Amino acid sequence: MVQFVATVLLKLLSRMPWTFLHGLGYLAGHLLYRLNGREARNTRANLKIAYPELDDRQREEQVRSVLIETSKTFIEMPRIWLHPKSMEGRVDPNGLPEVALRLIAQGKGLILSMPHMGNWEVVSSGGTAGLNVTGLYRPPRKAFIEPILLEGRNSSTLKMVPTTRAGLKALNQALKEGEVIVILPDQVPKNAGSAAVAAPFYGRESRTMILLSRLAAKYQSPVLFVWANRLHDGSYRLEHFVADEKIADSDPREAAIALNQAVQSCVDVAPAQYQWTYRRFEPVDDSQTSPYH
Repeated sequence: MVQFVATVLLKLLSRMPWTFLHGLGYLAGHLLYRLNGREARNTRANLKIAYPELDDRQREEQVRSVLIETSKTFIEMPRIWLHPKSMEGRVDPNGLPEVALRLIAQGKGLILSMPHMGNWEVVSSGGTAGLNVTGLYRPPRKAFIEPILLEGRNSSTLKMVPTTRAGLKALNQALKEGEVIVILPDQVPKNAGSAAVAAPFYGRESRTMILLSRLAAKYQSPVLFVWANRLHDGSYRLEHFVADEKIADSDPREAAIALNQAVQSCVDVAPAQYQWTYRRFEPVDDSQTSPYH
C-alpha cells in the first residue's frame, strides 16, 4: 500500500507545473530545517568542515539554503524522468555539446564526471542529445523507485547500468568503442581498498572513488566535469570544464586528490546546490572521529 501511494505521488508530481514544484521544494526545505533531522544535522556538520570561516549565523543560513535547493532537486526528478520533453527551453547548453564532440573526436571515448551538484538529471536534456551514453548508477534503497528512475533515464541513446560487475564491464566496453560514459565522482564507495583511497576533500582526508581515474588512465579518455546550475528563474545553465590530466595519474592518491579538487571547483561556484545532506566526511580510519552525532 505504501509503495502504491508513493508511486502515485511521484507520477502526480511529474505533472505539476515547474513553479509549483519549486515552491513545494522551498517549503519542504524550510520544514526540513525546522525539524532539524538527519539531513539538517549532516549538512551542518559538513559545512563546518568545508567552510570553517562561516560564523554561526552564516552557517545556519547556508544550511537552510542547502535544504531548500536539495528539496527542489528531488522534487523535480519525477517530472524530468517521466516527462523529459518538459525540459525543452529550460536548459542553456552553454557550449557543452560542442566541447563534448571535440573531445570525442580524439577517439578515446569521453568520461562525463557529474558531481551531486544542481540537478544532475538535467544534463542529458541539454548536453548529451544524440550521443551514445552509458551511465553508472547506484540502485535506490526503495526498490519501487527503480523502474520509474530507469523509465526516465533510459532512452535509445542513454543506457543506465548498475554498480555491479556487469555494469563496470559495460563502462569499459563503451570507452573501448569510443563512446561516452557518466560517473558521479563523489559517490563514495562503502569500503576502501581496491574501490577507494583516502584523499583530502576540503582539507579533510576522505574516502574517494578510484574507478573514474582508473578508467581515464586505462583508455586515456578525457574527463569532462559537468553540472546543471539552477538559476533564479528556475531554468538551468550547464557548467563544464575539462579535468586536469593528473586525474589519470598512475598514483591512486594523486589521482584522487585531482578528482576532489575538481569537485571542489564545482561546489564553490554554488555551495547551496551541492548535496551536503550526504555524509561525505565519514572517518577513513581510527585516527578520525565522526563529525556526525
